[in-house]
Amino acid sequence: MPRFFVLGSAGWIPTPQRQTSCYLLETRRSLVFFDLGTGVSRLHDPMFKELIARHRRAVILLSHWHHDHIEGLPMMPFFLSNLEVALAVPGPSITGFRAAEVLGRYGGKPLLPTPLLDLDSKFPAGFSVVELHAGTNKVLGETIQVLPQPHSDPSIAFRVRDVTYVTDTKDRPETVEFARKSALLIHDAWLDRAGVEAEPADAAVHGTAEGAARIAHEAGVKDLVLGHLNPAYDAARLDRMLFEAATIFPKAVLAADMLALKLEEVAEEAPDPASTAAQVS
Repeated sequence: MPRFFVLGSAGWIPTPQRQTSCYLLETRRSLVFFDLGTGVSRLHDPMFKELIARHRRAVILLSHWHHDHIEGLPMMPFFLSNLEVALAVPGPSITGFRAAEVLGRYGGKPLLPTPLLDLDSKFPAGFSVVELHAGTNKVLGETIQVLPQPHSDPSIAFRVRDVTYVTDTKDRPETVEFARKSALLIHDAWLDRAGVEAEPADAAVHGTAEGAARIAHEAGVKDLVLGHLNPAYDAARLDRMLFEAATIFPKAVLAADMLALKLEEVAEEAPDPASTAAQVS
């Protein structure tokens, strides 16, 4: 039975309660990460060490290149060195940048002793970088649906099996069809009503709890997790935001680090090692 874990539920900066964006879908075939912010450090927990030991491969999906979604990249060898790993990123048809160019900026010397593009030796089972395009992609046998999104820098939404992940974009009608009948939707909920009024520039590129709830309702999803939460909001403000969302979609929940969900309706696929997305040499 597939399981879904919240490893990092915040955007921008980590707090004592919340690490930055990182989510994990465990399937029979592989581990699928949605973004790799500081939340990947939650893999220190013994539960996750046992989980990782059961698997042979991991697919890491990056929604975009902003720091709070990629700060865990240098940690990959520490946690995942025994697995075959594919790092799947938005390709140049979406961002205008090749993966090698961006990874070279972030992970070249003198910032890291081993540049991110030279990690092959850290992963004996294999390491690859895959550039994703809009539509259907195959990565280590997993089917990845990709939807480009507007943000301050372009981002992408993912659909893997029946799990849809939408972060760092405003509430969009295009998301409704993309998420249609998902077992689980994780949607950006950066702002509440007051935040929209006070920060119109943020509202142009980020989602709201109410907007996420409307999308979940219209798409007919089973469950909704409100993610990429604003670290400037205290617990009371987040609770009010959840209340606003729950009046529209009663099964909405706030993302919380170490939240675990069982996904009974997610169909398992037969093993298929093929990969048709573009691999960076």
